[in-house]
Amino acid sequence: MLFPHYLRAALVPRSVALVGASKRSGALGTYVLGNLIGGGFKGEIYPVNPKYKELAGRRCHSRLTDLPRAPDLVVVATPAQFVPELIDDCAACGARAALVLSSGFAEAGAAGRHLHEEALVRARAHGIRLLGPNCLGIMRPEIGLNATYARAPARPGSVALVSQSSAVVAALLDFAGPAGFGFSSVISTGAGTDVEFSEVLDFLALDGATRSIILYVEGVQDARTFLSSVRAAASVKPVVVLKVGRHLAGSKAAMSHSGALVGDDTVFDAALRRAGAIRVRAYFDMLSAAEALAEGRLPRPDPGNRLAIITNGDGPGVLAADAVVDSEVVLAGLSPETMAGLEKVLLPSGSRHNPVDVTRQADAERYAKTFELVLADPGNDGVLVLFTPTIALGAEETARALLPLALASDKPVITAWLGGEDARLGRAIFDGAGQPTASSPERGVEAFSYVSRFVRGRQMRLQVPPPQVADFETEAQEARRIIERASGAGRAALDERESKALLAAFGIDTARTRLAATAEEAVALAEEIGFPVALKVSATGVIHKSDIGGVILSVMNASEVAHGFGAIRARCAERAPSAKFHGVLVQQMIVRPNGRELLVGLAHDATFGPVISFGTGGIAVEVLRDAAVALPPLNRFLARDLISRTRAAKMLEDFSGKPAVDIEVLIDVLLKVSDLACELPCVQELDINPLLVDERGAVALDARVVLGDGPLAPDATYSHLAIHPYPKALARTHRLRGDETVLLRPIRPEDAQAERRFVSRLSPQTMYNRFHVPLRELTTERLVRFTQIDYDREMAFVAIDATGEQEEIRGVARYTRMPDGFSCEFGIVIEDAWQARGLGHALMTALEETARSRGLTEIIGYVLKDNDSMGKLMRGRGYVAMSAPDDEGVRRYVKRLLGGAAAGAVRALRGHATERA
Repeated sequence: MLFPHYLRAALVPRSVALVGASKRSGALGTYVLGNLIGGGFKGEIYPVNPKYKELAGRRCHSRLTDLPRAPDLVVVATPAQFVPELIDDCAACGARAALVLSSGFAEAGAAGRHLHEEALVRARAHGIRLLGPNCLGIMRPEIGLNATYARAPARPGSVALVSQSSAVVAALLDFAGPAGFGFSSVISTGAGTDVEFSEVLDFLALDGATRSIILYVEGVQDARTFLSSVRAAASVKPVVVLKVGRHLAGSKAAMSHSGALVGDDTVFDAALRRAGAIRVRAYFDMLSAAEALAEGRLPRPDPGNRLAIITNGDGPGVLAADAVVDSEVVLAGLSPETMAGLEKVLLPSGSRHNPVDVTRQADAERYAKTFELVLADPGNDGVLVLFTPTIALGAEETARALLPLALASDKPVITAWLGGEDARLGRAIFDGAGQPTASSPERGVEAFSYVSRFVRGRQMRLQVPPPQVADFETEAQEARRIIERASGAGRAALDERESKALLAAFGIDTARTRLAATAEEAVALAEEIGFPVALKVSATGVIHKSDIGGVILSVMNASEVAHGFGAIRARCAERAPSAKFHGVLVQQMIVRPNGRELLVGLAHDATFGPVISFGTGGIAVEVLRDAAVALPPLNRFLARDLISRTRAAKMLEDFSGKPAVDIEVLIDVLLKVSDLACELPCVQELDINPLLVDERGAVALDARVVLGDGPLAPDATYSHLAIHPYPKALARTHRLRGDETVLLRPIRPEDAQAERRFVSRLSPQTMYNRFHVPLRELTTERLVRFTQIDYDREMAFVAIDATGEQEEIRGVARYTRMPDGFSCEFGIVIEDAWQARGLGHALMTALEETARSRGLTEIIGYVLKDNDSMGKLMRGRGYVAMSAPDDEGVRRYVKRLLGGAAAGAVRALRGHATERA
């Protein structure tokens, strides 16, 4: 069914009760009541306070239970000690959502935490959703809702603002109003311990009044849920994120180079990149980015980042070009046809290259003709127009000449009106037409970078790799035995030989290495391996061998081996006296003149879990600090993107007379490390440094593995990862009654067009039976949301018929986990010509088995009363029918997936996990 989102009544209410309403000067309830009435709320307002009979010309009720009808939203502005009892009153009057503005909860110490927990327990027992506490409140300007104590109201607009900080919301509102910036919703989450960021994002993703979303984030509790909701929202509209605390974790100790190079903020960056959101670094950039994105016109993808610049002064053009170099934008080349056209339009002193300079002598007509030529060039993805007032031409005249061309173009156009009084006239004309403007060349480039990054982020959102690459042969069980032996010996780190054996189990080539306890053994091993060799210290307590002089390279003969053994032992005793010396590793000395030394690693982030790093390796790794990070699992697209974000990427091409490296082999190594991250949750850190790569392949010369307290093997949902891998293992074939064979597998983003064709083949009756409203087709937003799922909170199986020229979907079944965490709601639809063949049973079996394996205890579906075939399917599968609330024409079918004891155990485990969080 296409039910409204369950938070809609709370965030877009038709009626509001204010508990603690007051007329006392300075009281919280006075401010909120004034805003509710002053905002022109289009619904009912019910003041509640036993001290008053009337407030602001409205009857004031003593208790919530005295109200004539249940309000959609209860706003609480009373002292914290009264809140738990008020939650009971909410339930008694039939309210389903409460917004608690009051402070004095967890932030106020142990007593406040107890009040907070008590309020949550009562709310969950009654099925009431809590927003807050200790928050500014919410606004919905289109309906006049201002349930806040903010000084400044929000103007209507198309941007939603969600913030964990009340102060940031208040300050942005104060700035946005005079600037003419409007909002669809303003939501201050406060402590956010019940209604979470992710739920608000899910609502806004399909909110028709919202065209882009701004998030102010102070911290993330559940990384997987957060990323899932950001990715889902960003798949249909731009999501802009400002995250604070970027430099708080810089001093954390780490045992490996990878751990030292990967900081919390770097990981947050990588997580948002993977989700397709846009990260901004400064306070006012949130509004700038949202304004640029809300206009709606986006660059063409592939590449989507080519910017053309037009200016009437060389200085601003140079500033913009410099900003391009510092961003993820490139200067577009101009086609020969465009340059020929410019030759006819520009003055001799003008520049026919990008940036195009019309010069200060240009009039409005020349500016417009130049703009028209550059806009028409297919070699750019957007145009930035810079204007500086001159004695001959003002901003207003120029804006009126350019605006019709900008409005007619399908490309994004950014204008930067430089200066003060005169510039404001041009800016006002473009602002009035809803066109993005900037105050400087750098801001103009930045604005284009936002729309460019959003378009290119679509490719990131489409990546759903499985946990293992099918082409690789891995020996995960052997890797686990290596770890078990080390753990059994009480060691938290593998030695170099064990680390290399672990890599070898995942198919990563390593240099041959043996341990010698004496100089004589070292000589014998070197002669067996073959000269030259490398000698390395093996000692518990030595993290980085080179720090104590524990590495000697290019040892050419037996005498040098014996001398080197003694030298390394002496250095270890002198420079690491507390270390336990085991001997010297004798390693094959691999000489590759064209080799590049790289770092590939794995670190563990406290919020987002395993993180893969890549960059320049060798002994200067922490000095150069050239590393990029990505969240596993990876595929070839994501691995290539990871490489491209480092300075080392340039060295992998033809470089200083050296041929380009075998990039595909390097990508293989990254994918194998990704497999390792997925299959071994117990690995806390991994360093391959250096990884020597050339045109012939890649070999790990040194490796180090640090163990954590994670399990040896992943669970069914790979819960140690922030991103759920594509659940390839759930795919299965099924033979139908008509002897046709279909593939049942989880849906993928690339199924969007097949899903569109599938929906187009459904009869009107089948569409109505599925969605309970007359539909002919799905909107693009719905189509994207249905095919880009997270495989954690939601699951969808498609039945694939591969007998034709292209794969076709013949049926879809999906479930979405409900906010209680224990139940899920399903939907299923079968193509008309494929009904009555057993496909519905097959899809429901796959769905129920998956839900059961994920610990869900109950599955629920809503079926039209006269949909006899669906009712028969449900009853045949053991579902119990009951009347649906608020709709006599619908039946609610429910099936228990786990028995009482098992369900209770799941609930207890999840409750314990919630308490720890």
